[in-house]
Amino acid sequence: MSPTSGVAAFGREARFLGAVLARATRALPRMRPSDYVTQLGRVALSALPLVGIAALFAGMVIALQTSLQLARLGMEHMVADIVSVSLVRELAPVFTALLMAGKAGAGLASELGMVTLSGQAQAMRAMSLDIDRELIAPRVWACISGTVLLTVSAILLGLIGGMILGAAKLGISPVHYLNRAVDALAPVDFACGLLKAGGFGVIIASLGVAFGLKDKADAGVLGRHTMSAVVVASFLVLVSDHVFTTLIVATLG
Repeated sequence: MSPTSGVAAFGREARFLGAVLARATRALPRMRPSDYVTQLGRVALSALPLVGIAALFAGMVIALQTSLQLARLGMEHMVADIVSVSLVRELAPVFTALLMAGKAGAGLASELGMVTLSGQAQAMRAMSLDIDRELIAPRVWACISGTVLLTVSAILLGLIGGMILGAAKLGISPVHYLNRAVDALAPVDFACGLLKAGGFGVIIASLGVAFGLKDKADAGVLGRHTMSAVVVASFLVLVSDHVFTTLIVATLG
């Protein structure tokens, strides 16, 4: 593929993603709350055990690795401070988004892909049903809000994991650990983490829906689109993390 055709292809994909998000936004006032709640359970709450266990052990690993480095400087008491800030601002949003890209992104792409492949989408259009309200808006907004909610859960469980490690390996009392962790955090830290989680949710939801709604000739194409949704979403989460962090730090400090 030549550079020119690559740029053109990227432009087409970007317009498609923007169109999906615009359609979900326009359909938001017409969206049925019951559809949103159903999709929130399918897209987000079903991923809570996966995200929770990963965050718990991530908190333990971060606390362990941090304590090993701080021990050389005689600053073991700073473990809770570093773990809490790194979890809230960076690790919890990114970990959650990557797991959501694999679960929710693939789920959206495959589910909507089957709707497209089986001809249900065309039948809905023929019956003058609102596809934006029925299919797109509930899934997009459930994925976005679900990513934020799961990030909050990941932060809490990551802090608990660090607290467990601190008590078991470092002899830090849980009360002291939590006090240090809370005192180290500022409102801007939470704003940074949750804003990035919302941005990641937009990327995952838009890509999952966009790849799901693409025309498909057979099940093989559906499989490739599902895999592409996961790979591209994971890549964009990591790339956009730097962009979001730069913008948020420049705006909020």
